[in-house]
Amino acid sequence: MTMKWLVLFALVAAMAGCTSVPAQSAETAAANGPAEEVARILAQADAAQDQPKHLGKLLAALDALGAKPMEPAADPVAQWRTQAEMPIIPPYRGRVLGPAYKAGKIDPGATVRLPQLFDGGRAARVAIATPGQAPLDFTVLDREAKPVCPPAKARSRECSWTPLFSGRFEIVLSNSSSDAAGYYLVID
Repeated sequence: MTMKWLVLFALVAAMAGCTSVPAQSAETAAANGPAEEVARILAQADAAQDQPKHLGKLLAALDALGAKPMEPAADPVAQWRTQAEMPIIPPYRGRVLGPAYKAGKIDPGATVRLPQLFDGGRAARVAIATPGQAPLDFTVLDREAKPVCPPAKARSRECSWTPLFSGRFEIVLSNSSSDAAGYYLVID
């Protein structure tokens, strides 16, 4: 699933609580496909001219889909933008290359080290979840191999920090159990 769809699903979910027009679920939006979703958003935006906040959320969802007018001169969206109150969507920050996820498996007694670059002065997050009860040891180390967050058993854990300077950090996952363990790692 692409980041564009993830952003769209987040916007659709946010719109669900702020609209009098029923918003579709993320699953329905994915099943409909982008063409039907763009058409639905345009129709809702047309009806939301007197609701600047709702109109802004709809236009943000349209932007997330990357839809462009076939004839820019006849595009109503340009006029709608002057009336819309666009939502403040925090930019993806932290990891220099943008948000990413990784699924993996660690053998018993093995360690996985994942070097990553993070921007200085911007919030950074690393989250890990393990299926079942697999207890992985999880930590993030700075360039001097000092823990950024306290080491933890990872069943569903997150490490958040703001690096002072841009640089390389290392995510370390270890499996001290006698069974192989799967994991899902998200980096932002």
